[in-house]
Amino acid sequence: MTKLLEHALRQVEQLPEGEQDAAAGALLDYVKHMRELRLTDAQVAEVRRRLANPDRKLVSHAEARERIARLGS
Repeated sequence: MTKLLEHALRQVEQLPEGEQDAAAGALLDYVKHMRELRLTDAQVAEVRRRLANPDRKLVSHAEARERIARLGS
């Protein structure tokens, strides 16, 4: 997570000065949201069960975006 955050900060620094505040604010909001995110014991157990399944089905990035878009409508 730290490397990802460092990369995001470098990207914010590359933006024009007028856009940096908005981008940094959005990044801070995201980080705050992630710190508040907690899984229940049952959810953790389900994640572990799914990760342990060698035959689990993975989807492509495009398919994942499609599914997320359908959930929003």
